[in-house]
Amino acid sequence: MSSPNGTMGLHRGLLLSLLAGLAFLGNACPVPLCFSIQILLGSIASTLALLWLRGWWNVAIAVLASLYTWTLWGHPWAIVIFSAEALWLALFVNRFSGPPANDLNGRIILADAVFWLLVGTPLVFFFYGSVLTIDPANVGVVVAKQAVNGVANTVLAFLLFMLLQVWRQRHQQGLLLPLRGLVFSVVLASVVVPSLVVTLLSSSQLQRASLQGVLENLQTVAESAARIDPLQLGEATRGLPASIGSAAFQLIDREGNRISSNPRLFQRLETHFLPTPPPDIVVSGLQILVPRERRPALKVWVNGYWTTTITSPRYLVQVVQPAAPVVLKLQQQNTSLLTTVLWVMLLGLLLSEISARAILRQFQILPRPVLDDTEGPVLSASQEHEAPVFSTSIIEVQELASRLQEQNRKVLRLSQEFSAASDSLKRSIEREKQIMTTDPLTGAHNPSELQTRLAQVCTRAIACSVPLSCLAFSVQGLRPINTVQGRQKGDEILHMLIARVKQLLHVNDELFRIGGSKFLLLLWDHPLESARITAEQIRKIVSETDEPMDDVSSQQLAMSAGVSQLDSSDASGLEMLSRVEQALNQSRELGTNQVVVR
Repeated sequence: MSSPNGTMGLHRGLLLSLLAGLAFLGNACPVPLCFSIQILLGSIASTLALLWLRGWWNVAIAVLASLYTWTLWGHPWAIVIFSAEALWLALFVNRFSGPPANDLNGRIILADAVFWLLVGTPLVFFFYGSVLTIDPANVGVVVAKQAVNGVANTVLAFLLFMLLQVWRQRHQQGLLLPLRGLVFSVVLASVVVPSLVVTLLSSSQLQRASLQGVLENLQTVAESAARIDPLQLGEATRGLPASIGSAAFQLIDREGNRISSNPRLFQRLETHFLPTPPPDIVVSGLQILVPRERRPALKVWVNGYWTTTITSPRYLVQVVQPAAPVVLKLQQQNTSLLTTVLWVMLLGLLLSEISARAILRQFQILPRPVLDDTEGPVLSASQEHEAPVFSTSIIEVQELASRLQEQNRKVLRLSQEFSAASDSLKRSIEREKQIMTTDPLTGAHNPSELQTRLAQVCTRAIACSVPLSCLAFSVQGLRPINTVQGRQKGDEILHMLIARVKQLLHVNDELFRIGGSKFLLLLWDHPLESARITAEQIRKIVSETDEPMDDVSSQQLAMSAGVSQLDSSDASGLEMLSRVEQALNQSRELGTNQVVVR
């Protein structure tokens, strides 16, 4: 017959095995935030083991469960950090917390917050920033995520521990839990749990919206590339700029022939990169190509390329774009989100402590209820001081919890309304910006936008060693049409002309309206001769436009144009702009339908 000690040892061993399994499972099934930033739930089980059984078993469970992070993230340093957290909490509970009854006061959460402030955050900065040399944006989001993850798991473990205590005493008359611990738990749960849910939902929506924007941009480039005549590409480097954040395309015809804006890039992608599994990207139609060689997960995404593929009548079009700008921006946004949530959790912890103390103080000044000694268990002196019989106070606690939950619902509703108003404001700002930078008649950029974009395009052209030409042209002959048939007719003709001119342009060329019938083009990857040919094509479009003036005559339009090319020393492009103005004036002096190159 087995002894009671043997049975208790068996039960203890089974409980530890169960908690170890749950801890490993919690780390093996992470909750994703974005790009290898995941919430791990394993430390809930290890902290629960500490509160339930005390001792040092939680450290062994934490070490065992955190071994999975080596496979998950590609480095061992998370094991060190999580093990240090478990050891810190074990020291606090076993050496400084006092008797087991004190485990119900929630001070273990404060101890965990102190760990992340004094030990955890410096360890993350050291291992991720110095040892792994991760970029600052990713280090920042890891610091915020680890702190939120650690404190939140300790909060959840404490709340589970309180629920287990309630379940153990479910058959007793009156609850022997301290009122302070119960109030602390209710207030803390009403603050922390909704905050975590809102954080996870917000992060998911943020990532989905960003990736949807990336997909739409790639699809726009792919649709434009599908309409390009391959003869327009010229040399192999012709196409979109190979600079940071830019896109490149590849056209594959039915015979398997490939025409690419950057052949070396696509060859490198086929050799050294591979697509990630579908669950890692939440937007259908978008993929990310990552390096084949094994490296820490946080270094994989920033070195990847977004890609999408569309099918046109003539080609299979693949477009790629470096992933780093979007990934780093999302990491920075998630850092701000997680930092805010961490402050909310700490304030919730402070609010819980203040509420628990205040309510306990109110109960201590109430007259003691008369108890029937034959009903319910007898409380010790410390329990009588710490917690009045809960059966007399359950209504007050429930009312407090209801009021807190109602306030939380109001906060969530206001947050949703604020988010909707913010989105509406952003859309209005974008529309205003488009109106302020675009000519409403022709859809070309306006003169103010020329000042902004000229230096950007010129700097990029010099950095990429790509020829950039400037073409200015003026349409002549519109004034008689405006006089005879009205301004609206003249605007319709100008709108039609510019629409035909746009069909000549490459997807990376820039068109500006700088006067009434005066326009300027920045032609990417166009040497002077190529720009002069474009000017001749525009002249042909203009000269072929005949507008009837009356029954017997018509008005033929004409064009004057000037062309110049960017010098390597002219990073601002102002000298090129001056030359093209001089060339345009000279072409006007020579007569109509003249193109002058300077």
